[in-house]
Amino acid sequence: MVYALVLPLALVLGYVLATPTDVSSAGTVGIVLAVLAFPLVLRWHHQALFLSWGMTAVLFFLPGGPPFWLAMAFLSLIISCGQRALSKEKQFIHVPSLMWPLILLVLVVAVTAKATGGFGMRLFGSDIVGGRRYVLMFAGVAGYFAMLGQKIPANKALLYLGLFFLGNLADAIGTLIPFGPPELYPLALMFPVSSLEIASVHDLAPTFLSAQGVTRFFGLTVASLSVLCYLLGRGGLRGLMSKPWRFVVFAAVFIAGSLGGFRSFFILAALTCLLVFYFERLFRSRYFAWLILVFILVGTFLFAFSERLPLSLQRTISFLPVKIDPVARFDAEVSSEWRLQMWNIVLPEVPKHLWLGKGLGIDGEQLALASELLGRSLASSQEVAMLAGDYHSGPLTVLIQFGIWGLIAWIWLLAAGLRALYLNFLHGDGYLKDINRLLLAYFLARIAVFFVVFGNFYTDVPQFCGLLGLSLSLNNGIRRARKATQMTAKEREPGSLGSALGAPA
Repeated sequence: MVYALVLPLALVLGYVLATPTDVSSAGTVGIVLAVLAFPLVLRWHHQALFLSWGMTAVLFFLPGGPPFWLAMAFLSLIISCGQRALSKEKQFIHVPSLMWPLILLVLVVAVTAKATGGFGMRLFGSDIVGGRRYVLMFAGVAGYFAMLGQKIPANKALLYLGLFFLGNLADAIGTLIPFGPPELYPLALMFPVSSLEIASVHDLAPTFLSAQGVTRFFGLTVASLSVLCYLLGRGGLRGLMSKPWRFVVFAAVFIAGSLGGFRSFFILAALTCLLVFYFERLFRSRYFAWLILVFILVGTFLFAFSERLPLSLQRTISFLPVKIDPVARFDAEVSSEWRLQMWNIVLPEVPKHLWLGKGLGIDGEQLALASELLGRSLASSQEVAMLAGDYHSGPLTVLIQFGIWGLIAWIWLLAAGLRALYLNFLHGDGYLKDINRLLLAYFLARIAVFFVVFGNFYTDVPQFCGLLGLSLSLNNGIRRARKATQMTAKEREPGSLGSALGAPA
């Protein structure tokens, strides 16, 4: 039977591979590979979901080039639902306090999309584009429920923590591709090169360390932030300070992330560390003196050598009261001024979309016209960004695009998620203490950055849903306080009724 299947299949594959560039040939080979990989997907879909979450890798061979995590979110949810239908032992983790705000959020997004032009996509030839952003939001919710498809075993908690955060190390590939040999350029099909062009690769290295401009590296920033979170989840700040080599790695990764040129990275990472420090109650220990010493040393170094640092790093710390190169200062101030101008233009639009949001749909012809006018200096970049819905402000992206109902659902979800993470931190198992502390601190820091520094609703929904899904699957839902029973000395005597009731099974 095996040969009866394999030999005809080999003949068919040999025939289609004679024309490898043909679409039908690629489709046939893809179907065969998908069938062969299906048992592996059934076995490892849950781990692959956590590994791919937040990764910028795309499936370039599929129409539209969807992100890898998006495909895994829907695929893992379908597999989990199928396993639940076939076996009663396969149960989803039930968390009603988070399920209802998510349902409300999905309903608000779906109704807004239907009332403002539908889920148009350029892929299907629609005049209204932007449907991809709706799909990203729905995938974030689908991935959350897929994560709750099974509880993570205790002996695999650190493995899943590493999969969730260290999987984003792959994002650095898009930053490194332009600096490598041309043989690596095809990797850009799967790992997009963000804000960089391969054609200008020879200008990148001198620009990075010279005064010709400020180069920013998004992939390096994301990868560094993920490593920082993983190290904090492994043993907290106490573990970092008790092991010098871990602290050195932590400091090196923090510096590498700051080289990305994003001020939001520095704020998010520093705020996460301070919250972890607070939740560990280290301000009552000898480590508090070490923290003060580190602040003094870092502050002294920045005041003395800030102008000699790479321009991208200077841009990252431009909000601090230190001297930096005029080029980095100008680049940061232009960015801040651009956002202020954008917000002044957008704020009057909020009352118009308070009850029915604008949605994420964009008129393709208007966007093309605006881009052309921008190229001819007949339109400002703020006008193009407004048309595209990129307001560079978390609250504005919620209010304008989904109205007051979207904001209510979003705040409800964040409040319920914060409560769940806090209860898991208080009452979770001891082996999850460091992980639960990190997730609570990181969730709080991301909320602060979303509302104060920078946020984008449709891209942040998957981030927050992923953090909640990881916490709930690790803790088997929301942990509650255990009821302690107290017995008198007489009840604890051997042979007594209290001793018999209180004895472990």
